[in-house]
Amino acid sequence: MKKHSLHTIIRNILCAAFAFLAVLALPTGWLYDLWAGTGTEQGQRPGGDAQQLQRQEEIEACFLDSAPVIAAGGELTPCPLARLRDVGQEGTHYHHNSGAKSSVYVSEYITVDCPLSFWEYALQRVAAGGFYNRYYLMELGDNSWLCVYFDDYLTLTGTDTYPTGYVRYTTTEERRMLNRMAEDYNVDPVYVLDMYRHGKLNWMLDLGLRLAVVLVTILSGSGGNRCNSGSR
Repeated sequence: MKKHSLHTIIRNILCAAFAFLAVLALPTGWLYDLWAGTGTEQGQRPGGDAQQLQRQEEIEACFLDSAPVIAAGGELTPCPLARLRDVGQEGTHYHHNSGAKSSVYVSEYITVDCPLSFWEYALQRVAAGGFYNRYYLMELGDNSWLCVYFDDYLTLTGTDTYPTGYVRYTTTEERRMLNRMAEDYNVDPVYVLDMYRHGKLNWMLDLGLRLAVVLVTILSGSGGNRCNSGSR
């Protein structure tokens, strides 16, 4: 029977943990944004004639004019709602398990508790971080708040520069959530500033990319084990 060193065991555990996180929670949105460019299209890096939205009274005018908007970059408060990055993933998915046909339903929206403890937040990132973006309230210059939606890998980079967006009406799920938050925040539940570049990814291709990362990680770990075995 082969004996494995403690170093090898720890390395294998770390490789397995990284592979697990790569499938479920690794943010990949930044990869698709490398080709977004600069301009006034939704999800692009700010440029051109986009208006900086600073006060609540400006929101309706931006909506009526269909004007490109730059977020002011104020304080963020997480909302208890998240939405699929690729809404085409919503629905019932079937698969075969040991000859039996099984199904799983993927919801377009998921409700998340707020506030979260560190461990609850970490668990949520693992469970849904790879497929959902969370909504946030952003504080404006007049101390009011605006609901914003963007690829939330940006919250991990610490940036105050957000993509170009457009103000739109809220959906039923969004408005229901914002009506609850309006009890504690000065936010208009009718509008959301949408900065996400919809259609930039396909969830099946994105999952394939994650699985490729897992495969490379496992093969790299196996190669290292073979080299160590040969050196003894």
